[in-house]
Amino acid sequence: MTAEERFERIEINLERMSLRLDQVTGRVDTLTDRMDKFETTLEVLNHAWNERFNKVWETQTIIMEAQNQTWQAMGSLTQTVGSLTQTVGTLSQKIDKLSDTVDRLVKGLLGPNGKE
Repeated sequence: MTAEERFERIEINLERMSLRLDQVTGRVDTLTDRMDKFETTLEVLNHAWNERFNKVWETQTIIMEAQNQTWQAMGSLTQTVGSLTQTVGTLSQKIDKLSDTVDRLVKGLLGPNGKE
């Protein structure tokens, strides 16, 4: 093979390599564009997820506080019902005593025969 043939062969191989390099460069550019779009999508999704997580956290905090207040209110209500039950019991005893007193007064006023 002559030097000129070698040179032509090297030149052909260089052209092939140049074309192949152009193809690879095009693919790298395409992949870079896709990665940029993917990064943007990830940022948007991450932001949306963070917002949702924060809302869930706020809602959970509100629910826990409401639950706490509910338990406190139920405790207070239980105490109130207990106090009312005691008051009703005391009033029942007083009403019974008052009824007995009224009966004695009526019997005392009417006399032993039930007449005045």
